[in-house]
Amino acid sequence: MFIAFNLVIRFVLELILLASLGIGGYHLADGTVSSIVLTAGLPLIAAIVWGLFISPKARIALPIAAVVIIEFVLVGAAAYGLIRSGYLVAAVIYAALHIGNRLLLLLIGGTPEDMVKPFIRK
Repeated sequence: MFIAFNLVIRFVLELILLASLGIGGYHLADGTVSSIVLTAGLPLIAAIVWGLFISPKARIALPIAAVVIIEFVLVGAAAYGLIRSGYLVAAVIYAALHIGNRLLLLLIGGTPEDMVKPFIRK
């Protein structure tokens, strides 16, 4: 139950990551076209990277250290986008929650990817 709850929190944090990148992309852009491109493009790129390297069904298997580094780079980019958008407190809270969740899941029994496997249909 505890693991399932943390996996739900993790999923919500992943959605916040995508939204934060979109908000950051909107505020980082200068013009209308670049604003649209960054608002849609940054979350799309992050979702592709997440799907390729971090998700439980990742296409490219990497050592856990590499997965955690990629994840923290994405979290840092999302937090930076929030900071540049004027949401400093939200950025700090988000980054702390995401990093804390990842570390907690690693401490209680491996990786989130391993914990999700019983729930995935083949």
